[in-house]
Amino acid sequence: MRQARVLTVMLALGGLWAPAFAQDAVRVEIDTGELEGAREGAIVTFKGVPYAAPPMGTLRWRPPQPVEPWRRVRAARRYSPVARQRGAGPGMIASEDCLYLNVWTPALDGEPRPVMVFIHGGGFATGSGSEAMYDGTELAKQGLVVVTFNYRLDILGFLAHPLLTAESAEHSSGNYGLLDQVAALEWVRRNIDQFGGDPARVTIFGESAGGRSVSVLMASPLAKGLFHRAVAQSGALRGVDTPLRTQEQRGERLAGAVGCAERPDPLRCLRARPFEELATVSGFDAGPIVDGWLIPEDPRAVYADGRQHDVPMIIGANADEGTFAILGRRTPIRTVAEYDAYVSGLVASGAEEVLAQYPAGADDQVYQALNRFGTDQGLARHARQQARWMAATRAKTYVYLFARVSPQHRWTGLGATHTAELPYLFGNLQFAARQGRLSTLELQDRRLAQAMMRYWARFAETGDPNGDERPVWPAYTDDETLLVLGDDITTGTWPRAAGLDLLDRLFGDQRPAGDTEASGPADSVVGR
Repeated sequence: MRQARVLTVMLALGGLWAPAFAQDAVRVEIDTGELEGAREGAIVTFKGVPYAAPPMGTLRWRPPQPVEPWRRVRAARRYSPVARQRGAGPGMIASEDCLYLNVWTPALDGEPRPVMVFIHGGGFATGSGSEAMYDGTELAKQGLVVVTFNYRLDILGFLAHPLLTAESAEHSSGNYGLLDQVAALEWVRRNIDQFGGDPARVTIFGESAGGRSVSVLMASPLAKGLFHRAVAQSGALRGVDTPLRTQEQRGERLAGAVGCAERPDPLRCLRARPFEELATVSGFDAGPIVDGWLIPEDPRAVYADGRQHDVPMIIGANADEGTFAILGRRTPIRTVAEYDAYVSGLVASGAEEVLAQYPAGADDQVYQALNRFGTDQGLARHARQQARWMAATRAKTYVYLFARVSPQHRWTGLGATHTAELPYLFGNLQFAARQGRLSTLELQDRRLAQAMMRYWARFAETGDPNGDERPVWPAYTDDETLLVLGDDITTGTWPRAAGLDLLDRLFGDQRPAGDTEASGPADSVVGR
């Protein structure tokens, strides 16, 4: 490995060189040029590192292309703009020039460290790798090299169209955001040794849409060999069977809505349209599709046959995932009558059975009934099924249920909601504290954060999360024992197993497309 160079920046005061202001600038050389990052305490950071060319102009809706090398030292001290997205938050700078990553490393020499690459959530429509909650400083202190990155989102990341398919050498379109993820992992394989990372011990981990991405990459031939462990947090395999033709039809409707369908060159017209105009079109669904290339077939068939990549996996969900969907629901459900009508409209002939398993006897019970039903229907049963598929292979699988209610979510009433595990995993507990006040944290919060970081770090290192003095996390087997990450760390099984069995039967979406037994209403997906 080429030796990193450390430069100490000093200010001359009164004719004397003095470290009145000092910051270590650290340089590394990668395959496209030299970078200058910064040492911040025990961790060296490199931010805004390009891993693919800007996907703009004629590169819009094309697979990611190589970065143009640079000659001068490139500053890598600030985050890049985030991907273009609807409703970008205050202060967010969004751009189509968004394919950048960030690295946190505890050492640039010595023994190579395990690498953890995080894929952010946001429903494939929002989010970025530079969100404050994903700062990798505390996780890197566990002896890891941590990487986060942006990928294309929404229409720019998942538009398919017959003309895009026709111009593709692979006869595919629509999964550009996922292709970006593959490109980021290829960058890691080529360059991570320069940051002290071990390219033979790469763990991908993601939450929600990021977890779904992990689950899909486990079944994608393009990702084979790019990672060696996988973690899907609130992101088990679901909503992954959309055929290319269906997404192409959505693309045709969008082209018509923005006045490009009848133009002599519809693609040139679409590529010239600003994102703001494209984003006004409703009815576009961003997310993975069976494109015949990155996803050659229904991933559920791959898992059911045991053909997914042979790597150990952590799969998990949170105890109150459903409250996240309740919070984002445009039409509140507050009464027993409204709840009964909602369930009846969703599951039709099985409504009475569902209401018996998830009862609300009074209006003040509706919130929790809806939470339990949404948690199980939208996420828990998918996590259980994916864990069962994984447990049938030789790769060890570890399953968790996150159940700790942080001071923040005890105050909001959201419980152990969707995304609630992230402050603990990244060690950024200000997001678990009520209104950010660290004084509201309890000893359980600090202990749980340390334990989770150690479980994940040990998994990245060896493929087994166990070690140290932490409670043993058993591998998932037929007895379906999982680790409960709550006020205390214990073992248990899936809550409401009978309800999960019922929902599996009624929805029938755990089987691959084309299975003649598969029937039932479409899955409703929680949050991000």
